[in-house]
Amino acid sequence: MITKLPLRIRKKIATEEMILSSAKGLFLEKGYSQVTVPEIADHANVSVKTVFNYFGTKEEIAFREEILFCDRLILHILSRKRDQSIFEAFQDFVWNLIHSIDPENLIESLPGFHPWMDDPILEQRYLQLWENYERRISDSLQMQFGRIGYDPVLRVAACQMVAILRTLGSKEFKEYLKPIPSALRYRALEKWILGSFELLVGIRECLKID
Repeated sequence: MITKLPLRIRKKIATEEMILSSAKGLFLEKGYSQVTVPEIADHANVSVKTVFNYFGTKEEIAFREEILFCDRLILHILSRKRDQSIFEAFQDFVWNLIHSIDPENLIESLPGFHPWMDDPILEQRYLQLWENYERRISDSLQMQFGRIGYDPVLRVAACQMVAILRTLGSKEFKEYLKPIPSALRYRALEKWILGSFELLVGIRECLKID
């Protein structure tokens, strides 16, 4: 039996989605630096105070989707099947992501880089995003494996998985796909992912972790 969320929760989710949607539209139209929080609030039909109740800063709005993406990845890895390695669970996550993308909007649908992230103001924050991915994934794995203190092996494992996501979601990779005829882009993406996963197999054997 599916329980319907309380109205208060549904309203909260709807408000957050409206703020995010409004901000993304404005960022794309005007550029990140040219958009103010009051503009976002006005576009979303909420008060500035409401925006800050949901998001601490404008940067947090710009990167919220990527933070949630990391949450989903960590949950998928931690809830993997007993006979799955962390790398196999990661591969499942990536394939599920790719298979959920509309081939007609392949480049626009890839995670990670958005056009407004070209803004110099966000450059350092964008780099920190991937470092946070590595730290959060490795910390989660250390807790699951019961490791005490810093474990460089699990950090390396996290770094390798994040490297694939970072490349997949980068501006450079999307530029790499653009010249490829649209009918062949999906196949080119699959080929690249398969090659990347082959590298993980060797890393898994070296690190000797499941």
